[in-house]
Amino acid sequence: MKTLRLLMLAATFTALNVGFSISAKPAIHQQDDKKQVAKRVTQTEFKQKLKSLKNVQLIDVRTKGEFSRGTIEGAVNIDYNSSSFKTMIGKLDRSKPTMIFCHSGGRSSAALRQFKALKFEYVLELEGGYSHWK
Repeated sequence: MKTLRLLMLAATFTALNVGFSISAKPAIHQQDDKKQVAKRVTQTEFKQKLKSLKNVQLIDVRTKGEFSRGTIEGAVNIDYNSSSFKTMIGKLDRSKPTMIFCHSGGRSSAALRQFKALKFEYVLELEGGYSHWK
């Protein structure tokens, strides 16, 4: 009898505890649980995603001079080496898919870390950069 009471008490406590922890979770944390995508992808995947995703923010992080000599169609130039780089990317929509590239992958790799730190939801970086695009 005593064992039965203890089991019932433990079951009740567990049910209350589980119910409380689920219902007490604020809605804002549920949004935070969404998995962030921030990764380097091959030229093939980059091209495929560029075609299939809607409202993509395509960012060329090379210098203005490099940008003027050719870029991927639709790209906006935000120079990674500029002192205003973080401010400029901070003005972008973090919820829109963002795709980034540089010349060979060095600057865009560093830029990817900054996009990630600013909590962009979906960022793809072109492996090998623009040199692999052409």
